[in-house]
Amino acid sequence: METFAGLEWAMRIAARLRIRRFARRLQRSSNTAFAAPVSRLIKQKPVRAVWGYDQSSLEVFGLARELGIKTILDRTIGHPAVYNRILDEIHEQYPEFFDSASDKISQEAIDRSDQEHQLADTILVGSSFCAETLLDPSVSAVQPAKVKVVPYCYDEVFFPPAEPRARPKGPIRFLFTGLAGPRKGIHLILKVFQSIPPTAATLTIVGDLQIPSKTFAKYADRVELRQTVARPDVARIMADSDCLLFPTYFEGAGIVLYEALASGLSIIQSKHADVVLPPDSELLMKDVTEDELRRCVMSAIENPRLLEQQSLAGLTKAQMFSYSAYRTRVLEVARSV
Repeated sequence: METFAGLEWAMRIAARLRIRRFARRLQRSSNTAFAAPVSRLIKQKPVRAVWGYDQSSLEVFGLARELGIKTILDRTIGHPAVYNRILDEIHEQYPEFFDSASDKISQEAIDRSDQEHQLADTILVGSSFCAETLLDPSVSAVQPAKVKVVPYCYDEVFFPPAEPRARPKGPIRFLFTGLAGPRKGIHLILKVFQSIPPTAATLTIVGDLQIPSKTFAKYADRVELRQTVARPDVARIMADSDCLLFPTYFEGAGIVLYEALASGLSIIQSKHADVVLPPDSELLMKDVTEDELRRCVMSAIENPRLLEQQSLAGLTKAQMFSYSAYRTRVLEVARSV
């Protein structure tokens, strides 16, 4: 195995310090710099296929095509042009939850994505929603035959098998974990919980808060916020919660969904991710709106048996998203190239 860290460590440090614009610049530089050592490697050690990720594969894929090597693009999130359109819609309705318009993806990055799609022989995505964004008629066309849905997995080291949860007896303990910004629907969560008394439900947010502090202050008394936690602590926090909230607008898949299943945690989610709930579940949002999230949250509060039932069903389904199951899916893709 050979690794090329490049500027990744500097990018991660900048992101942890919340210097987001600088972190994005470092990431762009790292993505292009990564191509040089990989290109040298595939010239020295011929391979049958190159497997790369969005925004870091363009130069390598170009060389691979020249050398007659097959290319597999792992598209970790939906099409950036669709993301910008959705973000504009959120900003129009909830402007106070944005620091600036800098959250939008640049045209340069969109063009780079489109070029990677053209050079890829196969494009892997983590969910049907992600696939739909690539086939959206408003963006640069992707050949449907290229696109394959291959769900991701959770880490069984951090999330060992759990026991089914009993029906909650006190206030329902709701949890959000991840990048707590508009893309993930954090504004919907805060607005819904503003009108729910603490005697009915509690709310914990774990992750980087990506909304203005002045806006968050209006809702802070209703939330336990934990912005930075060690990776093993996430499993413990899930073990102390009843229901994961995931009202995302735009996702590749949503690994936290698989982690929640493995933890025996119930889930309220949108369809803009990998849908792990049954299509008729009362906890599956029909649309990404305040009203729909409120309906699902109130269903859980008024009928906690739903959480007990979903916990048991989710533990069974979690086996589909184990690392061993994912490895089997990856091997099938590699053999088909």
